[in-house]
Amino acid sequence: MNDVKLSLPERALLLILLAENAELSNKQIEEKYAPGLTLTGKSRLKLVDAKLIDCRKEKRSFLFSLADGGWRWGREELTREVPPGSGSAGQALYAVLRRLEHYLDKTGRSLAQVLGEHIESDERPAVAMPAAVTHVPADEVEKRVRRAYRELADPVGSWVGLADLRAHLGDVPREDVDGVLRLMARMPGVLVEEETNQKGLTGRDRAAAVVIGSRDHHTLMIEEL
Repeated sequence: MNDVKLSLPERALLLILLAENAELSNKQIEEKYAPGLTLTGKSRLKLVDAKLIDCRKEKRSFLFSLADGGWRWGREELTREVPPGSGSAGQALYAVLRRLEHYLDKTGRSLAQVLGEHIESDERPAVAMPAAVTHVPADEVEKRVRRAYRELADPVGSWVGLADLRAHLGDVPREDVDGVLRLMARMPGVLVEEETNQKGLTGRDRAAAVVIGSRDHHTLMIEEL
């Protein structure tokens, strides 16, 4: 992401759009959050130019929503230091953001799965005891990932979406697949990358992403040996 410098109100507006995951007007932001907290003039143009927000005009009002770059900014913001001058409320907010980062890292979920358009449901059928998860050894998972890749890649050495890959590994626990993908990403001839065309990602693609570092990665390529 670019290193655009943001003021505290601009950060607040981006976090509001992240939390709401909806188009909001300045009037809606003011009424729901704080009088005077608006996005106008240079700030609006700066965030649009930085590809952090999308903006469209409806009648006499602007409507704002988080762009793909804004989602990436939000993921990185979870690990940043508390902005100077943000006060006790800012300290409390960023403490919550750090816990959210810990949750995403621990579960392997993406920010889009938790706050995005296609939120992964945590609802489970009511049962007396949860079913035990049978984990698969890492070497076996790697073999199955490589076998699934060979079946999907046309030709071998081309990119394969993780959503399609996971469909071939349906009985392997997600956390086992994620752990192996993170290991394989460090192996020679293996690339696990973020999709460059963020606009082309579907909800299925975003839900299948593996978090490496602080970014969602959506595609896999294994060079032919």
